Formats: sequence, C-alpha cells, structure tokens
Amino acid sequence: MKIILAKTAGFCMGVKRAVQIALETAQGQDEIFTCGPLIHNPQAVETLRAKGVTPLPDDVDPDHGILLIRAHGMPADRIARLRARGLTIVDATCPHVVSSQKRIASCSAAGVPVIIVGDREHPEILSLQSFATGPCYILSSVAEAQALPALDRAMVIAQTTFNAADYEAIGAELRRRIPHCQIFQSICKATSRRQEEVQRLARTCDAVVVVGGRNSANTRRLAEIAAASGRPTFHVETAAELPLEAFATFTTVGVTAGASTPDWITEEVIRCLTTPRPLPRAG
Repeated sequence: MKIILAKTAGFCMGVKRAVQIALETAQGQDEIFTCGPLIHNPQAVETLRAKGVTPLPDDVDPDHGILLIRAHGMPADRIARLRARGLTIVDATCPHVVSSQKRIASCSAAGVPVIIVGDREHPEILSLQSFATGPCYILSSVAEAQALPALDRAMVIAQTTFNAADYEAIGAELRRRIPHCQIFQSICKATSRRQEEVQRLARTCDAVVVVGGRNSANTRRLAEIAAASGRPTFHVETAAELPLEAFATFTTVGVTAGASTPDWITEEVIRCLTTPRPLPRAG
C-alpha cells in the first residue's frame, strides 16, 4: 500500500510557537496553568502536563502561579482580571489570532459593527468577541447570515481555522445584504493549504486518514472535507484507533494531520499502516 503524506500535515506555526513557549516557561520553578488545553490535542497536552504545564477546565481560573494563555487566546476581560489578582501572564496566543483581535478592537472602537464567522463556543471565538466594544454578531452559516438584523455597515472576520469555502459563501451573502461590508481574509494560510491538500488527496487516493484530536476544529474540518468527496475517511487520534482490516483493499492512502497534531503521532499512524501483517490462518 502506498502512503501519500500531505505537505502541511502537523504543527502549524502558532501551535509550534505555543508549545515552545510552554516548554521554555516550564524551565522555571513556578507552577504553570492553562485555562483549557493549550492546544487541541490530548496526547500533546498530556506530554506538556508531564513537563509541569497543568490544564485546568475552561471555566476554572488559577489562583497562583503562572497563567499560560492558550494558542486560541482568552477573553481580554478575563486576562485583565487574573493579572489584577497578581498572576504572572505568559501569552502564547497565535499571532494570527492576535491580528484578528486588533482588527476587531480597532473597527469596533470606530463604531463599526463586528461580525465574527466561526464556531460559537470555540475558545478563539470567545476571545475574539471580547475585543468588540460595540455590536458584535457571531454566525457560522449562510442561513444565520440571512437572519441578521439590517445593518448599513459591518466588518467581517473569521475564526482562523474556519472552512474557507464556507467563509466565501457567507461573505457573498453578507456583501449582498450589507451596503458597506469590509471582509477580512483572516483564515490562516496553513489552514487553507491543509484544506486544499486534503481535497487533492481525496481525489487521487482510495482512502484518507486524518490524524488529530477530536476536540480540534481544524482537524474535524479536514475529515469533513475528505468525507464530502465520497472517499472512505478515517479520523483517528492515534494509531491504536485504525481499523486496519478496512485498509486491506486500498492501494493508495492519503494521510494528513491537524495543526495541533505532533509529528510523532502521525509517524506512528503511517508506520502502523505500512507494517506487514500476517495473513489469517485458514480454518
């Protein structure tokens, strides 16, 4: 069986940066906490826990030590509250998310309504909306765009890992409805490239394996895009989840991984797929 690995599989710049900041911070003596996982990969989070970076539930604030802001960012008011309590803050927010935060803050301060396109409960969205000081709307579909109240103007920005094709469709509807509509291309280029690559893999391979956390929005979207092509698609967090018997008839398998998936997990999946297995005994 031939394996084709996507070029952009694995850690994106923002995740790699967040993990590096976490490891460097862990060299000190203070306890380090994150509110929610630093990145959306359970195996990577457990590796960091062993290094001294403790993930707390999303809604639990640390009362001492160092707060490491996750790659997705955190609400601005929550950060300010924790800083006022005397916690040391180390910011590992992805630079692309920071750029979106600044754009929202600037436009909202100028009185422009803000429309954020993304998953309503995603931590990045919760962070982005906190930078709007005026009207702010969150939506994730064309139908929700059609249900917006009448607006004369608006700025539109997307979650950095949102589906690029869906954002284009939603943007077209918002341009039709809102006379003065400024749409920012905020989807991370690495995210767009991953989505384009998985489409190509689905067209050229017999099946696609997507490796990464089920709590990762960008990983789930890769699996959704591959599955939408009609090709057999397998979303696994680790090699142990591979239904190996299902691959017996495939000649070529495409493999990709989410932006928060460590290389060692993807390598183990490929090794498992390519390791010869004994034929079942007759009788």
